[in-house]
Amino acid sequence: MPKPTKAYILKIDTPISKEYSEICAESCKNINLECEFFNGYTNQTGASALGQTGIKNVPSEPYAHIENISPGHKAMCCTAGHFSIWKIIAEGPDDAAVVLEHDAIMLHQLEIDIPDGVIVVLGYKVIDPSRYDHKSAGPPTELIAIPGHEGAHAYAMTKKTAQFLIKEIEHQGINSAVDNDYFIMRQRRTAVPLAIASPTPALGWLRESTIWSSSADQNYEFITTFKENYK
Repeated sequence: MPKPTKAYILKIDTPISKEYSEICAESCKNINLECEFFNGYTNQTGASALGQTGIKNVPSEPYAHIENISPGHKAMCCTAGHFSIWKIIAEGPDDAAVVLEHDAIMLHQLEIDIPDGVIVVLGYKVIDPSRYDHKSAGPPTELIAIPGHEGAHAYAMTKKTAQFLIKEIEHQGINSAVDNDYFIMRQRRTAVPLAIASPTPALGWLRESTIWSSSADQNYEFITTFKENYK
């Protein structure tokens, strides 16, 4: 089973995303994790963005700039960005990789193996990352199976898992945004189960949202190693 050797940071062409993604990249640099930006989709409908992923059997339409694009379309543009990164991992040289939304921060290198056939989430969404004493908690040493996770802000997968996910999309299409179809409990539509790395190696740092009017700070019950070190 491989260890992730690279992180892909999903960003869009806005000042906020540029600011967040640079902080995210710096956090990767701090733990010696190679990272690469993926410039995602914006100012278009979700169907238009999905049509640019190169994945079969997803909605598509001719690109058109649309003023005052709705949050729902922005969420699907974000989804298309995740799918595009999955395709890069599926077709690329890395046996495993990390996927980060622009507002995530890495705290520890992943020195544990990532198994095929599992999406490994890396941490929770918090308003104040300083409340988590990641130094006392230490880097992850195990994976814990979970039924759901609130959001796609930081996770890891192997190349084989990415290949399976692309084939799954081509077979069944999509139903909703990436958070709903792949992470949120009782809404997931994928055959790929979830696990969470423990102790926690990454966080989603909640600030101003580039999709919604306010950031959603819900989390499912914290794992023990996070509860013990989150004050």
